[in-house]
Amino acid sequence: MLRHMTRRLVQNRDLDGVVQTILDDVIALLGAEYGNIQLPIGEELAIAAQRGLSASFLKTFWRVRKDDGSACGRALAAGLPVIIADIEKDEGFAVFRRDARQAGFRAVQSTPMYTRHGHLFGIVSTHFANVHEPTSLEMNTLKAYSRIAAEYAWMVLGESFEPLAAKAEHMSAELYDRALIGGIRGAQSGR
Repeated sequence: MLRHMTRRLVQNRDLDGVVQTILDDVIALLGAEYGNIQLPIGEELAIAAQRGLSASFLKTFWRVRKDDGSACGRALAAGLPVIIADIEKDEGFAVFRRDARQAGFRAVQSTPMYTRHGHLFGIVSTHFANVHEPTSLEMNTLKAYSRIAAEYAWMVLGESFEPLAAKAEHMSAELYDRALIGGIRGAQSGR
């Protein structure tokens, strides 16, 4: 599986393709219903790509800090994967339970993607409709793939993470604009 995911990844020559491929492959690897990738902008994370998540979710998690209690915030703070197998039982996630219920997920995992030199490329999160904990094999594969993905993204960016924040800001703003416009259209067509 790791070889297949890596082969798909290296077929991309731009950041958007890299991010979209990482997200699709991690969702498939873990059998998740939803997912997103957040890229660093200063001390925050910004959603740059998503699958299946609502405009409401995107508004809530558009920017995340390491001290907010979300799985991705905790992963940012710890520099390690965070698994919340049941959001209803995790006290640190309590403030986000309503948002999670509305988005349709009950479990989440967030895994940081670091280069071998310790540069954070981003965090990939997957969301599960039911109580769920990825297996050790799945998480070990994800950890190995996360390192490969971060290294490849570093190469695509020209071996400098300096433009990453600007590209992340642009990708996040486009995603947010599409979600907001789509949310407005969806609300209008539902009348």
